[in-house]
Amino acid sequence: MKTKPQRYQCPHCKWDFALRKKRCCPGCGTLLLIGSDAFSDAEFTALGSFWMWEPLKERWVFIRDWEEHKQEAGRKFEEYFKSSRLSSGDTEEIRSSATGRNTSRKRDGSSRSTSNRRV
Repeated sequence: MKTKPQRYQCPHCKWDFALRKKRCCPGCGTLLLIGSDAFSDAEFTALGSFWMWEPLKERWVFIRDWEEHKQEAGRKFEEYFKSSRLSSGDTEEIRSSATGRNTSRKRDGSSRSTSNRRV
């Protein structure tokens, strides 16, 4: 079964194409990067600004300043991580500390309490 190749449209000259040779638009030569392109942080910094393919939005996004973009992405990731931690199991610890009860558990799920231990 043959699938139709993904088609791109250059954000600069609006050229429609399926193959991206040499990471550039075949019509105007604009540098167009995708996530699988192997670039180091230093190379992105040297480029400064460029177009990058956003697969979820299926469109080209212009990265005006790589350093600023990197910091913004890191900040968004930290916010997401903090919100996901609060919505998961950490809320149990917050609730128990607010009520003054010690309901902490070991990693294996057993309780730390020793009052009902058999000898």
